[in-house]
Amino acid sequence: MTATSPRPTLVIGYGNTLRGDDGVGRYLAEEIAQQNWPHCRVISTHQLTPELAEAIAAVEQVIFIDAQWHQDQSSPLVQCQPLYLPPPEQISGELGHRGSPLELMALAKILYGVEVQAWWILIPAFTFDYGETLSPLTAMAQAEALAKIRPLVLGEI
Repeated sequence: MTATSPRPTLVIGYGNTLRGDDGVGRYLAEEIAQQNWPHCRVISTHQLTPELAEAIAAVEQVIFIDAQWHQDQSSPLVQCQPLYLPPPEQISGELGHRGSPLELMALAKILYGVEVQAWWILIPAFTFDYGETLSPLTAMAQAEALAKIRPLVLGEI
């Protein structure tokens, strides 16, 4: 395994920590922040808002972390998806009340002329009941997600 230099990275974990597994994105972001990785800024937030476009424009890559509802508990897998902006003519510049990663990337492009490399980490979630604890499967998936994010941030290939 070879290592490359870390790239300035923004990690954005989002979700509702009062609704069980929905908070896993925020919990993982806070865990990453505690590890104090070099060249890495971390934001833990309830939802994606237009103000985040400025922070996205200031880095080379952004990693979004969110919960993804799963009904089947037999084989929950963490998804690590690259995100790509659509062609310029398909970028509206509109951002709804609850934004999406692609909307924020588009806003960074429109406002700041910057297109960053982006990843969307989706962690399997099974319960969204009121409460501040993760289900056992989502807690295990959080550790798997950390293992997938670490090489993206630290340049370990």
